[in-house]
Amino acid sequence: MEKFKKPIIFIGTGRSGTTIISEIINRHPHLAFPSNYQDMKPSNRKINLVRSLFDNSLWRVYGQKPQLNKMSIINKYTFRPSEAYNMWEYLTGAKLDFSRGFLTNETVSDERLNFIRSYFNDMVKYQNRKRLSVKVTGPSRIPFFLKLFPDAIFIHLKRDLVPTINSFLKVEFWNSRGAKQLWWQGVYNEEEKEWAMNNSNAPSLMTAFQLKKIIQITELELEQYKPKILETSYEDFVMSPKNELRRILSFAELPDMNLDEHLKKVKIFNRNKKHTDYFDKNQLEKIYQIINQ
Repeated sequence: MEKFKKPIIFIGTGRSGTTIISEIINRHPHLAFPSNYQDMKPSNRKINLVRSLFDNSLWRVYGQKPQLNKMSIINKYTFRPSEAYNMWEYLTGAKLDFSRGFLTNETVSDERLNFIRSYFNDMVKYQNRKRLSVKVTGPSRIPFFLKLFPDAIFIHLKRDLVPTINSFLKVEFWNSRGAKQLWWQGVYNEEEKEWAMNNSNAPSLMTAFQLKKIIQITELELEQYKPKILETSYEDFVMSPKNELRRILSFAELPDMNLDEHLKKVKIFNRNKKHTDYFDKNQLEKIYQIINQ
């Protein structure tokens, strides 16, 4: 029998506030989560016991993804939330491409689903928590998650697409892998594939095209499957962090937590600028044509 109910799944395109928001929520004492340790040792379920070294009744040492805030030396070793794609690839096996797939119409055997549920059950148990929290970016993979967790609660983070595109283009991983080709796979028709080939030398347009596709597929999945979902935005969060975090806690049916304590340690400011600060007029016109279709 599963130890936990109503797992919380954070989704969004990426570069949209999912990390900072999910990291704060994951400090809730009820929540277990995939970690950097799990990503290093995907098959080792008991590695989740490492969390107790950093987070116990005597002290709570939190790690953060090194993104906007300056990190201490110890952050490298802390037990912290991770998207843990190595873990997901181990769990889903060779038949599914979790990292790059939209997983819209994939068949997953009951045996595989039970294996994954058992894995997360042990994760919650060894972390000594009550519920599971997961963050994934890129394609939402809603059909897959609902097969795995029919009672899942989704938190959908959105952000103005122009600064999101710009943020993607500052990431080394994206520039080497996704800015010149279709990174995520499984939903493009032949006309879209041809468009991508013809625009492989235009990173801003390729990025806009792929993010728009993620949004389109997510909207279709939401309409078809109607999961329990809360939509919030990066813009609302930076304007009123505590209010948005409380809204998420309430929706996820989590008891309140001391948000003031956690917000003191995290720098939150609006990194959005005017669209013209990111791209010139010609680029913006082309980006608008893509994202407003």
